[in-house]
Amino acid sequence: MTQTLPFSRRGILGGLVSSLALAACNPVRYAAPRAELAAEFAADSPARRAGANAWWAAFRDKRLDALIATGLRRNLDVQTAVATIREAQANAQLIGASDLPQVDVQGSAARSRSETGIVETSSATLGVSWLVDLFGSTRAARQGASARLDAAYLSAEVARLTVASAIASAYVDARYYQEALALTRQSLESRRRTLEMTRTQDAFGSVSRLEVLQAEQLVAQAEAALPGLEVGFDQSVNRLATLTAGRSAELAAQLRQGGGQPRARYSASVGVPADVVRVRPDVRMAERNLAAAAADVGEAQAAFYPRLTLSGSITPTNGKTWGFGPQISLPLFSGGANQARLSAAQARAEQARLAWQAAVLGAVEEVENALAGYNRDARAVAAQSRLVENARETVNLTRSSYELGEADFFPVLDAERSLLSARQELAAAIRQQALNFVALSAASAGGVGLPAV
Repeated sequence: MTQTLPFSRRGILGGLVSSLALAACNPVRYAAPRAELAAEFAADSPARRAGANAWWAAFRDKRLDALIATGLRRNLDVQTAVATIREAQANAQLIGASDLPQVDVQGSAARSRSETGIVETSSATLGVSWLVDLFGSTRAARQGASARLDAAYLSAEVARLTVASAIASAYVDARYYQEALALTRQSLESRRRTLEMTRTQDAFGSVSRLEVLQAEQLVAQAEAALPGLEVGFDQSVNRLATLTAGRSAELAAQLRQGGGQPRARYSASVGVPADVVRVRPDVRMAERNLAAAAADVGEAQAAFYPRLTLSGSITPTNGKTWGFGPQISLPLFSGGANQARLSAAQARAEQARLAWQAAVLGAVEEVENALAGYNRDARAVAAQSRLVENARETVNLTRSSYELGEADFFPVLDAERSLLSARQELAAAIRQQALNFVALSAASAGGVGLPAV
């Protein structure tokens, strides 16, 4: 409950002096929190400066670039984030306007008939009012609106980063399934040729029935693997269509035109700069939410103090009346409600602080996990490449020995199985390396990629 009280000029001056003194003792201050990170997080790094680049350019894949550009332009989550920005801008403008003098004009006109004839009357009143922000209520509201606007912009950055990483991951998966399908079909053709050769030799009595059955089994295994890989490719294409608001059929046709598995032409930096974690959009958004919550606490504290409004009006009648004077509103019987609002605002501020701490800890974990995986992927790919070369040479030697009659058919079957397995595992290792690079780039907001030497 508030009460409006009139007062004299001397009382006005005294009240203003005392109010300003109280306001000076109750400022709204906010300092952004600092994250205490582990010592291995370097203070600075060239990776910090690389964060502004489009990290997906490391793949040097024009089709991937086009897909991400389309997704950032058409994705519904990104469009929703942009709409959130417009809402936050409008709220900030609304609160900013409340701190300005409010001017309104009221007018009326009437026409009536009397015994003396027709009488026309008109009047107009110009009114001005201004809420003096003695205790920082409006200032705190402006600070909160500004922080929420910053958070809205950062939420758009989070949405863009999430969409870009999701498109890159789906593209990596699609290319992997394409490679796995191509390898399986190549192996299937080779196994069918081997089966025909084995059946021919079986007709001449050169091989046993067991060898024919084993050759047929290898063909059936390759044929059984194809549907699962085809489904994986279709699902990846469907995911890309959803992320880019496109059509699956068109995307599938584009991908079938050719293209190898994407491999990042970047090497990850040794160590991650602390600033990379601090400037992640989700961490910065959590900090801005904390700033907004702190401003809400200041606004709730200001509700305990009087509200001073200066207002006046001018009516240009025959006598030209005018008036001007202050009004003060005292929260006499609303202390309990104000205290409850302050307690709630303080609780929300504590929740925002904990959310910021959780965002920092989660960011550190994501960066460290992705960096650990990506730094080991190169060794895995190199080892699998050597294994493929060895398996290919083994197949050639065993097949030659078999055709010359120097060995039986079992080594050929084993060698072909090993070669297919090695090639599939190499494709999987390349896929995992690309996915870990995407995860590392997303975890650091693109700030840990360095050009490969």
